[in-house]
Amino acid sequence: MSTAERGKGKRSELRRTLVTSELLDTATRLFAEKGYEATSLLDIANALNISRPALYHYVSKKEDLLAMLVEQVTNGFAEVLAQFKARDDLAPSEKIADVVGLIVRQRAEHSDQFRILDRSESILPEPLAGEHLEAKRTVLREFTALVEAGIETGEFRPVDARTAALSLLGMCNWVAWWFRSGSDVEAVVATITGLATSMLAAGDNTGRGRQDAKTIDQIRALLDRLEG
Repeated sequence: MSTAERGKGKRSELRRTLVTSELLDTATRLFAEKGYEATSLLDIANALNISRPALYHYVSKKEDLLAMLVEQVTNGFAEVLAQFKARDDLAPSEKIADVVGLIVRQRAEHSDQFRILDRSESILPEPLAGEHLEAKRTVLREFTALVEAGIETGEFRPVDARTAALSLLGMCNWVAWWFRSGSDVEAVVATITGLATSMLAAGDNTGRGRQDAKTIDQIRALLDRLEG
């Protein structure tokens, strides 16, 4: 294959990735506004200003969009967590902070994606439903392993790792339900990553008291920004 052909192939792949991302954002917005069942592929094509045949180049039925959501929202993060677990250049607290930041940012910037998938779990067809469930289990398993690694090194307090992982994932995922479009995403990311690491951090009681007070102040400041 010539250099020109490889370049053309890369541009085509990039364009498909960009169009697919826009397609998914548009579809989930319409699902949120009209409901999944009431939204047709024609509605999505019209919102994208493309013809229905052009849309069929990317998806042939609405269920394909649910499959894309599973890949984006659950499978993608399962893979990311496995990659972070395997890295030996980061401390456990750094891994937790980075992973929490990635999840919070995705939930804030693409909140419709998580909300629609969460509401659609009961209608996911097989084998997609099984794939989604297994990916969720993998996310919890890998996140729990990150917490366990921090406990083993003494960087985290000796807490129940699975309970801690569930609590942190719940905090991250809940962002999709309360985050307001136009709010400061990075401020939210910074606050929640700080909360995540401080909740787990080992230390003496005096230092923990100061950290808890700082955490409460961070929560209050974040709520003030969101409600203002």
